[in-house]
Amino acid sequence: MVNGKLDPGETADLILVLRNAGSGVGPTTGRLVSKSPYLEVLDGSGAFGAAGEDETTASTSDLFRVRALDDAPVEMPAYCDLILAGSGYVDTITVPVIVGDSMNLPAGPDSYGYRIYDFTDSCYSRLPTYDWYELRGIGTLLTLGGDETRQLPLPRGFGAWRYYGADYDTISICSNGWVAPGWTDRCDFVNVILPYGNSPPNIVAVQWDDLDPTAFGSIWYFHDSANHRFIVEYDSLPYFGHLQDWEKVQVQVYDRTVGTPTGDNSIVIQFMTANNYSQATVGLQNRDGSAGLTHTWNGWYPRVSAPLVPERALRFEPVELTGTTEPNPAAIRTPVCVLSVSPSPFRAGLRIRLAPSQAGAVAAVFAADGRQVAELGQAGRSGVWSWNCRGRDGHRLAPGLYFVRVRAGSGELTQKTVLSP
Repeated sequence: MVNGKLDPGETADLILVLRNAGSGVGPTTGRLVSKSPYLEVLDGSGAFGAAGEDETTASTSDLFRVRALDDAPVEMPAYCDLILAGSGYVDTITVPVIVGDSMNLPAGPDSYGYRIYDFTDSCYSRLPTYDWYELRGIGTLLTLGGDETRQLPLPRGFGAWRYYGADYDTISICSNGWVAPGWTDRCDFVNVILPYGNSPPNIVAVQWDDLDPTAFGSIWYFHDSANHRFIVEYDSLPYFGHLQDWEKVQVQVYDRTVGTPTGDNSIVIQFMTANNYSQATVGLQNRDGSAGLTHTWNGWYPRVSAPLVPERALRFEPVELTGTTEPNPAAIRTPVCVLSVSPSPFRAGLRIRLAPSQAGAVAAVFAADGRQVAELGQAGRSGVWSWNCRGRDGHRLAPGLYFVRVRAGSGELTQKTVLSP
């Protein structure tokens, strides 16, 4: 593609490359036909030069032109048929065109305006930076038992925490990996996708799961007045029943001298570790669950969310809404079936699970440029596939971004993951 990528609403010229696996082929004409309701072919005629055995030829002298519609799903392949005809040669090839690059898009906004920015959203000024501020031995130790929430007044020098347009002078800190502006005695340990009407009010999910602070680890809080933030640190808290897995993570709430478009406080979550977020929720919602966003839930990520890795950060901030809001990815992708991949990022192998399992479901893996690199077939009754990081030719694939797609009946789910070096 000449432009490098095709965003929703944009028009671009395509250069298509063919590899001849036969003994040779002469000049060939091509006709491109869209199979997607989100992709319009403006110029479907192209031409390819001759190619010998194992040689490639490209449509550089006669480009194809396509346009993605404004409502085209971001980072989902829009498929076309390329119908080829030459001297004694006729063939049809399916060509995927990736629309947009959701790695550069934040999640949201939700109905209030909150967005979640991760380290891949490089086109935005609110890009979060990893800025760990160790509280162990400096902050105040908060001793909590299992399933316990404590309410604390916010420091006078910090001021009120404005959250979803309301001001709060207290913070509730739960041993199960979440905080909330205001007073609540809820101590929920069953994590869900946000927003959800029965979740703790005003929850900011940092490491929301059933945690066990009675086994080891500690919880600290500290007003870092020099840097205009109030910090709560979950220091090496293990998951209940999985004591070998623990996280070291903190939430930093900036005071209102750090401005946002709506005046709500900026929230940054710092991840020193990311050991087992395949069973935790990270996200936020308002008091009644009518607005909110999920960055991850039990290993599931919205398309725009980068997988959590150590020494990275997320920023939660609202924007002013002046028109129609974008759909909430978490609400869109709360399907009857949930597709999860773990671990992510991964090095040796990937486990893919569709829950509940669906008879006849098939899985495949695609590279970031839309090429299918592995066909995993049906999972059977278990709803589980395993992938050994190898392509169709049996060789290990290069590190980078990949997409796992599962088709079940008339539905389709896609999950992204990262193959580490």
